[in-house]
Amino acid sequence: MKILAVDDDPIILELLPMVAARGGFKDVTTTMSGEHALQMLRNSDVTFDCLLFDVNMPEMDGIELCALARAVEGYAKTPIIMVTAMAEKSIIDRAFAAGATDYVNKPFDVVELGARLRVAEVLIATRRAADGAIGRDQANLQDNALPSVFPLDEEVQIYGVKALIEYSTLRNYLSQLSVTGVVGSQVLAFKIDHVEKIHSRASADKFIIALTEVAQTTYQVMQEFCPMMAYIGNGTFLMVADKPNLERSSEIEMEIQSILDGKNLQYDNGDPLKIVISASNPIRPSTSKFQRVRKTFDRAIARVESRASRK
Repeated sequence: MKILAVDDDPIILELLPMVAARGGFKDVTTTMSGEHALQMLRNSDVTFDCLLFDVNMPEMDGIELCALARAVEGYAKTPIIMVTAMAEKSIIDRAFAAGATDYVNKPFDVVELGARLRVAEVLIATRRAADGAIGRDQANLQDNALPSVFPLDEEVQIYGVKALIEYSTLRNYLSQLSVTGVVGSQVLAFKIDHVEKIHSRASADKFIIALTEVAQTTYQVMQEFCPMMAYIGNGTFLMVADKPNLERSSEIEMEIQSILDGKNLQYDNGDPLKIVISASNPIRPSTSKFQRVRKTFDRAIARVESRASRK
């Protein structure tokens, strides 16, 4: 895995390759400038598999660099790990909103950095396998044939929705919150009721349109609380909202439903495509970093599925 590390501190740049090598990652290129890093991404014959950006840098900080790197051809999905001594929730929020995939604190812990790089490596392999499968499916399509709908449990990519990130990135985000950040956050799940029926009738394009409408509407209703959310498959979205007070979500559900009812979506044949949404009651994330993600997300999913089954 080819890694590009950017930090304005020469000591850190000397240390990073050694720490990464101890974790099994020896191909590390370094630079002290965000501007130079962008030039390397745009013009180099080398394609980097993973990017490590320091947050606090002069002229162009790591968060700005992250957003600009995402716009470089070929780097829209490359794992970007932010490296910094700052642990404020606002900084973490800005980094993930700019397109960061993960977050590592200074001073470096050899085990943690190695674990984060291995997660990035698995993510790269998974994406390459998925892209290869898509390419084979497209090659096998007959002329003028429509592609079949992807599996319902697939974590499909939804574009153009603010605060919508990949599920793996949302897990990383929640795991990196400090205890203070956890206390000020809550997790909710949203699910399309009877999504199996919609999935069985809609084309791939129509199903993604339906998912996009749900994501956009949910963000519209919740944007005051700077949420981050991800689609996890099976018509279900998970959200981490910056809202300390836990409240019943019935009003949120009603507001989302009211907006969706006015969308007038249709299937490919013109029949009405009715979306009914369920929202879970919120959950405070666990303060235990080792159990936080799995336990919190599993509970939120169980709650929204119970809510949907009772309607």
